[in-house]
Amino acid sequence: MTVGDPALLVVDDNEDNRYTLTRRLTREGYTNLATAANGREALDKLNAERFDLVLLDIMMPDLNGYEVLEQVKATPALRDIPIIMISALDELDSVIRCIELGAEDYLTKPFNPTLLRARVGASLEKKRLRDEVRRNLARLEQELDAARALQLAMLPNQFPACSPSHPVAVHAVMQPAREVGGDLYDCFYAGEHAFCFLVGDVSGKGASAAMFMARARSLVRISVNLWREWRADEIDPGLVAEAVNRELCQNNDDRMFVTLFLGLIDTRTGLVSFVNAGHPPPHLVSATGETRQIDAKPAMPLGVRRQAAYQTRTLAIQPGDALFVCSDGVFEALNDKGDLFSIERLGRLLREANAAEPLDMVRAVKDAVDVFTGSAPRADDVTALALRWRPAGAAGDVPPIAWAGPAT
Repeated sequence: MTVGDPALLVVDDNEDNRYTLTRRLTREGYTNLATAANGREALDKLNAERFDLVLLDIMMPDLNGYEVLEQVKATPALRDIPIIMISALDELDSVIRCIELGAEDYLTKPFNPTLLRARVGASLEKKRLRDEVRRNLARLEQELDAARALQLAMLPNQFPACSPSHPVAVHAVMQPAREVGGDLYDCFYAGEHAFCFLVGDVSGKGASAAMFMARARSLVRISVNLWREWRADEIDPGLVAEAVNRELCQNNDDRMFVTLFLGLIDTRTGLVSFVNAGHPPPHLVSATGETRQIDAKPAMPLGVRRQAAYQTRTLAIQPGDALFVCSDGVFEALNDKGDLFSIERLGRLLREANAAEPLDMVRAVKDAVDVFTGSAPRADDVTALALRWRPAGAAGDVPPIAWAGPAT
């Protein structure tokens, strides 16, 4: 619709009424006018052409105004067209029925020129504003789709292949609760024998959380790379966390923070050095079938206090063991009854999947969360990372196992 040339459709079975109404509308400056002599002709024209307003008579033979109004409002492509009902009836019940069926307004015959001008103008203005809102929402959705694609492109979707020289199989997924999310994960080799992995969860949701997420992930990568360039000793996850924390505290007026589990595996020995900055402890999924959460009391999240210190802890894993790290959006997922997915349910699922490859383990958890939540709205992002250490030639070396899925 252009502001100066809206398209109007006048529907009335009486030719004199159509002529009188179109003449009055023409005097008000409306030139793009069409008419229909009955309800069926009106529906045909509405389906064939685009109109910005319909003035619809109620009392018509065959298909009356009420029935036309019902059909228009039941048709998705037409339901947003404003309709002003016109009738010689000045009964409250008729007015109420029209409004309940979705009419924009109601006019009685004979027409008062001032009232006609005001109500037609108001209806067109409301439609113009609704169209503007709809265009802005469509543009915003396009921008959010682009932001979502850009955010997901920041996270690896191709993972290092497991080989004798790189004996870690890994897979991860992040599913935002909204168009963009605040969770993050990453995994990469930080040296010939050091595999780095992390999972984080930013406070809040939406675009600001996504930007903070991107900043946190980049800072971890930068800190690890600078360590490798400037220092010859082993990377210390606690010191990396402290460096990232100091940067995140800079210019953090919104007081955002991120929980982070950051670990490095020595691929020769299976020794995992890690720091837990306020994140849920990961699960150790033993090759023997035992599954437990790592006993690692979380420290303060990153971005809260600039001078916070972070302690590096260690964990020895055995050949074939797996680690599963996730955000709280996994075990705090709610179904439509308000029930939690729960840590216990996650533990049972991981025990069933103890022999699975990381891709199957992550997929099993994500699918289980999707089935559990069903149609309930997502309150939090769902992020999961699984890795398995498979050193070649080591005692107890466990080859990849084909997994049939969780028990049903």
